[in-house]
Amino acid sequence: MAGKAKPKKHTARELAGKAAAALTNKGGGKLGAMDRAGGAAGHAKYKCPICGLATPSQKNGSEHWESKHSKLPFNFDDWSDLHKEHGGTTKGLAVAGGKAKSVHELQKTEAGRAELAKLALEKQRIANLEF
Repeated sequence: MAGKAKPKKHTARELAGKAAAALTNKGGGKLGAMDRAGGAAGHAKYKCPICGLATPSQKNGSEHWESKHSKLPFNFDDWSDLHKEHGGTTKGLAVAGGKAKSVHELQKTEAGRAELAKLALEKQRIANLEF
């Protein structure tokens, strides 16, 4: 039995707060702030070749072109891919930790199954070394 006004177990709110604090990208000073803003590329992916406006998708880019540059022919190949040029957006500089996936979650995807196979081989190698 717990003491006076002391809960016996962790509350759902407390556990959710701890998980959010571990998985949220915050802190990290100046580099962390730049990282949360999307790094050098920003969060928008494509850049208009005429005015330099950044848009998140090809559809938004075509809508921008129709409203701002309608007299010119639209060719999406001329647009630059900012994420490709800068190597992605955020780097996760200030993320405190991550949630490990369970075996059940890993079995759902091809990459997860490959990771499970790699872990099984590693366990087998370690077991062979011990005997």
